[in-house]
Amino acid sequence: MKNLIFLTAALLISAMGALMSPVAIYGQPSMDGQAADTDGLSCAYMLKPHQELPVRDTSGFTKVFLAGTIDMGNSRDWQSGMLEYFAAKDGRYLLFNPRQDSWNAEAEGEMDYQVNWELRHLEEADIIIMYIIGTSKSPVTLLEMGLHARSRKLIVACEKDYYRYDNVRITCGFYGIPLYNSLDQLLEVLDNYSY
Repeated sequence: MKNLIFLTAALLISAMGALMSPVAIYGQPSMDGQAADTDGLSCAYMLKPHQELPVRDTSGFTKVFLAGTIDMGNSRDWQSGMLEYFAAKDGRYLLFNPRQDSWNAEAEGEMDYQVNWELRHLEEADIIIMYIIGTSKSPVTLLEMGLHARSRKLIVACEKDYYRYDNVRITCGFYGIPLYNSLDQLLEVLDNYSY
């Protein structure tokens, strides 16, 4: 029985490798997204704007949008650590990361593309993780919170020194949105979250 399980797992991993050939393993650059696969049974892919979906069929994946502080690329890149976090969890995850590696808001059509990409993937997501760093302004994050406050798929971490913390706290309380004071605290709760 163990040999059959091992053989089946080996075949699945081999088949997944063939399907994922254009996708890089976590930590290696890729034009088509990033993937992290820890044991063949759980995996996570990260998709950014201007990248192709790393898998053809996403129906078996929990789709997670990484909303929150970017501040035009001037804030800490907290989103990149989420790939490794979700790869270590049981299940299959597709992470939508709106942070571009190099973004030029002045490029023709780029602002429209970025905003439409975010709106489309926020709607598609099963879960929206929103992290607001205390030293940020994050105006787009507040807009996205308002758009999805009633969706029942929003989970928020907002540092208490954020200049609009009380607005976030009150809005989360009013709509029953889970609110945590740090990303670490949110992730601890997420470890036991049912998708």
